[in-house]
Amino acid sequence: MKRLKHGLTIAISSWSPAASAPEEARSAERRLRPGERLAFGEGGRYHAGRIDVPAAGTMVLLCRSPRPLRIWLERMLVLDEDIFWRSYQRELRAAIVLPCRKGSYDMLVEFGPRPRHPEGIDRDCPSRNRERVMREIARRRPDVLELDGEVVPGAEVPAVSIRFLPAQFVRNGTTYQHVMVRRVSGAFREPPGLSCWSPVERTEEAFRLFGSVPPGAVIEGTSREEREHGWFRFYVPVADPAFCLPPVRDFGPEKRAEPEVEIAGFCGLTVEGERGSATVKMPVFESLGRCAPRHEYQEMRWPQFEEAWPRLPQPVLPEEWKWMSELYRAAWEMLFGLARHPAPESGLPGPYISTGSGFKFHQFVWDTSFTAMATAYGHQAMPAYASLDVLYSRQFDGGYIHREHDVRDGLPALYEPDFSPNPPIMSVAEWAIYRLAADIRRLRAVYPVLKGNHIWLRFNRRLPDGTYWTTGLANGLDNSPSLGEGYPCLTAQMAHDAEMLGLIAGELGMEKEKREWMAERDEIAEALNRRLWDPRVQIYSTSLRGGGHNPNKVVTAFWPLWAGIVPQERVAALARHAKDPSSFWRHHPLPSLAADSPHFRPAGDYWLGSTWAPTNFAAIKGFQRSGRADVALDIILRHLRCMYEVWKDTGKIWENYCSEESKRGSWSMPDYCWSAAGPIAGLFEVVLGFEADAARNTLRWRPPCREGCGAANLPFGDGRVSVILRAAGHEPVIETDSNRSLDLEVEWRGAMHRLAVRPGRRSCRLNASSQSAAV
Repeated sequence: MKRLKHGLTIAISSWSPAASAPEEARSAERRLRPGERLAFGEGGRYHAGRIDVPAAGTMVLLCRSPRPLRIWLERMLVLDEDIFWRSYQRELRAAIVLPCRKGSYDMLVEFGPRPRHPEGIDRDCPSRNRERVMREIARRRPDVLELDGEVVPGAEVPAVSIRFLPAQFVRNGTTYQHVMVRRVSGAFREPPGLSCWSPVERTEEAFRLFGSVPPGAVIEGTSREEREHGWFRFYVPVADPAFCLPPVRDFGPEKRAEPEVEIAGFCGLTVEGERGSATVKMPVFESLGRCAPRHEYQEMRWPQFEEAWPRLPQPVLPEEWKWMSELYRAAWEMLFGLARHPAPESGLPGPYISTGSGFKFHQFVWDTSFTAMATAYGHQAMPAYASLDVLYSRQFDGGYIHREHDVRDGLPALYEPDFSPNPPIMSVAEWAIYRLAADIRRLRAVYPVLKGNHIWLRFNRRLPDGTYWTTGLANGLDNSPSLGEGYPCLTAQMAHDAEMLGLIAGELGMEKEKREWMAERDEIAEALNRRLWDPRVQIYSTSLRGGGHNPNKVVTAFWPLWAGIVPQERVAALARHAKDPSSFWRHHPLPSLAADSPHFRPAGDYWLGSTWAPTNFAAIKGFQRSGRADVALDIILRHLRCMYEVWKDTGKIWENYCSEESKRGSWSMPDYCWSAAGPIAGLFEVVLGFEADAARNTLRWRPPCREGCGAANLPFGDGRVSVILRAAGHEPVIETDSNRSLDLEVEWRGAMHRLAVRPGRRSCRLNASSQSAAV
């Protein structure tokens, strides 16, 4: 045993093989050899041992275990701790503080299984890195129990067990860390007395906790449910503005096997009673979100839908498209209904739009990013940055942002071993909001976070051929048969991310960094087009280790279009795939897996054929960017129509949809955040043809050839503008109503009309003279 600080060292003298019953374990005890560790065995659930205590006083035992366990000393339960299988910590760290006598103590340990991911993950979401990760986990987490102890002579401290948790939050500049405390019942109590009329009048000695980091005072945050189960929750100060936790890693290849929260140092946690105190060596975990724009929880007023509705933009649609207005309103109503207010001690910086009504505890990166592209249009009516700020607050030192977090404690949630980064499209979302809001301060605040995330991916997911690898869970395609080496989705997303970072750097005046980002984008584009284009099928596909490409046509084949890196002749080939009725052009296009794949499931079965809002949005925006606005419009009109029909039938907007008829997907959750992207952002940008550039005071519009279309109350910087096409003849009339001046560029029948919009209600007829006119 290690000597901890200032007390007398406790020794463990014996340890048994694993046994199926306590008495069997006790009868098999044997003395430990020098240096022998307390290894967990197979074929049982109990170990027995003996602890030798050198003096009377208070015993402090520090425990580290890769398995959930219970520990009894002298048949008294002193520790009872689970390990949640979704925690990347994969271990428990705890302390036992106990009044003790000098002598030998009988110890019994009951242990449970090591945490492991679900078996279906290996079947449906294999990874080129899985075997290496599992070996590294076993090396870093040997299957042994670590017990380090000492005695504080003469002190008699209330008996408690303490669980050290990595959850942290910041309040008034001080970082607090969670600990859970449980009284050890019946530990060396006084003899029965004469003062109580009833046993319920007996009182246990009070205990107090103090931290060694200023301000020292520990805050109690016990919930009613925790108290009912005998638990106390406390928040211990571990860092303040004068003592910040140092970074635990820099940019570069990861040395961890998974996104565990590592220990940055130690502090003292003192347990005090009426007859003495003892100090425990408490691990202090690394802090997350060092570069985030917001660290401390800030409660903000989130308006109700009916209150916000008058301040939201309104699509103006011709009669045959009026149904889209109903879906548009339903999408906004759903989003406002998904607003959540986490506990201030969760580590999250404030309220956010949750993933969906069926995802109470978990928030995802790419789901949140697509949602932000929709809520960008409500930036004057709601906290449009709030959900993205939740993601940034969870960034590790070194740049990594995990795909999924538990909103109860802000920690990364395990579903597959390994790092699992979602598509890096937060920069795309930020740029979308910037185009409408023109808030340069926001770009300055988020640029370091976005840059760090990109650098982590470059170091840890780039292959020697310049493409990028991922997994089904990391890229969000779960059970899709899109397996292989280099993936078109992440490779294209990294090119797009580099472009967005270059544009942001340019806005911030960082011309050198802009050039570097744009050069990186070109390099990634070259690698994608050289390595991930299947010339036989004429589609982008995952590369295979032995050469060739995955034969399945997956919807992410269209993602390079959105990044703007597809040669024109390949755009035409992708358009043919999208409009092929035997492949992607189904009743509800575009299915996640082409219908002519042998793995296609007509009901959907998640990513084996369901139609998904995010991949549709990426393809739609991609065709629009690549000069095929006709294909983009065809897809979004079918997509929105099918969504509308399902909404009319069920009253819900769904996570995914059946591609073969207007139904929800077979594995689909209702009230899902990212499905608002099409009915809101897709409606304004693709159906109605608006492109805002508020930073340059320019609104571009390519109206559909329909009278009575446009937008009212469109947010534009700090102002609002309404633009409506009133007559769609040879010389259509454009009506505007704005509270600010701006430049309106209208593309009509191949000609560009530049109109200088003035505040107030105005109108202008589009003709040869209006190609540069004042309105």
